[in-house]
Amino acid sequence: MSCRLHRPTILHISALPAMRNALLCLGMTLILSACGGSDDNASSTPNLPSNPSSPNTPDETEADTDWLPAGGNATITADISRPFLQIMPNLPSSALGGVSPGRELFITQWTPANQGRVLFDGVGPLFNANACTQCHSAEGRKPIYANDGELSNAILFRLGDAQGVAHAYYGEQMQHQSIDASIATEGKMRYIATVEDDKKSRSIRFEFTPTDSNQPLGDTAISGRISPQLVGMGLLDLIPEADIIAASDANDDNKDGISGRVHWVNEGPDQRIGRFGWKAINSSLRTQNANAMSQDMGLTTSIFMDPNCTVNQPICWTAANGGTPEVSDSSLDAVTDFMTALAVPERRVSNLSTFNQGANLFTQVGCAGCHTPKQKTGDSDRFPLLSQQTIYPYTDLLLHDMGAGLDDGVKEKNAESFEWRTPPLWGIGIVAKDPEARFLHDGRASSLTEAILWHGGEAEGAKTRFKQLPVEQKKMLLSFLNGI
Repeated sequence: MSCRLHRPTILHISALPAMRNALLCLGMTLILSACGGSDDNASSTPNLPSNPSSPNTPDETEADTDWLPAGGNATITADISRPFLQIMPNLPSSALGGVSPGRELFITQWTPANQGRVLFDGVGPLFNANACTQCHSAEGRKPIYANDGELSNAILFRLGDAQGVAHAYYGEQMQHQSIDASIATEGKMRYIATVEDDKKSRSIRFEFTPTDSNQPLGDTAISGRISPQLVGMGLLDLIPEADIIAASDANDDNKDGISGRVHWVNEGPDQRIGRFGWKAINSSLRTQNANAMSQDMGLTTSIFMDPNCTVNQPICWTAANGGTPEVSDSSLDAVTDFMTALAVPERRVSNLSTFNQGANLFTQVGCAGCHTPKQKTGDSDRFPLLSQQTIYPYTDLLLHDMGAGLDDGVKEKNAESFEWRTPPLWGIGIVAKDPEARFLHDGRASSLTEAILWHGGEAEGAKTRFKQLPVEQKKMLLSFLNGI
């Protein structure tokens, strides 16, 4: 593999009876003000009409404000310093047999093969990160954009085209690290911050320099994927497929402008509903973990037995491996147990009346059309504590057309390049407190407002109604988002 540097290729990505009194006395950290950009700053405001003043309001129905704990039995008091990657309370000791070793596997730094750490070896030879914590942290989201155009490991890049064809050399995902200096990485990604004049919001351009000048991207599109905060993952895994299907409306039969559809994916001989990943390409938490191990860390599992390279990259097929597979089923199950046991931080509410009015605005503007506030889990034999729980993730787990502005040019499985799974919003206000927080799939938005303004397609009406809100109502809705 040649190590000559090629001229950069420029890629543009246009870019809770009343909150149960007991809940309010649980010692929650009470935060209502929004952060992550001056346009999200919100303070307590006088009572305003519960409905937006826009004549285009599609839904006069008030939100269900008979709040239960945000994550059911998995709810914890919000610790703003370390709100995520916390284990849910009251977990029986019988369940710790998988959760504890799973946590160790999650935080460990994996090494290349044959370095004396049999349980934790086999990373690479090409990879993006050698530990899950390099992308996911207890504080929320890792910073992405460093100085001078440098990028952290908390963003990765998917490759393909609008037909779903991966790059012949690089495959479905770019790997920018290797286990040894003698093994050339695939290339270098940098970013340039821009301003979209028509949206008055920031965007990001990515710049790729391949290590091998003979392997340009050509017509292959490349799309950034930031690492989300990990919260209530096991709860999302337990939402019954029938409920997801019932919420779908692929042909917009109810004529509300929203046509969310199920992403059916093949898993072995079975067809299942995709629910994890930015485009819902993985049907279960176990598969999601195995996919991350494969694509991000170069670790094989019984689900993904082949190296994360194409047939045109012989180093991946000839380099020493850490076993066949490198991550045993028991280790994969342990990591999945740990992820299943992750807790949900409780809401941060200082003024219930204001919070409820924000919830009503969220519904009336149309946000709840995709960001479904409430779901209910099915039964879990492995974690009975999570069975039949009412939860508030604010997602329908469906694919939606988000318009040309968020079309990344990359089709994944049966998800078109302009389609995105509705991301869960629980804990989003904690994330937004970080001045370096970024939003949307590639982190182009630096505030919740910017993220909303990038919405298009099925969300165009909701975005327009948000923009038409009076300033005080807009602040109220944003403060609601910062409290869920």
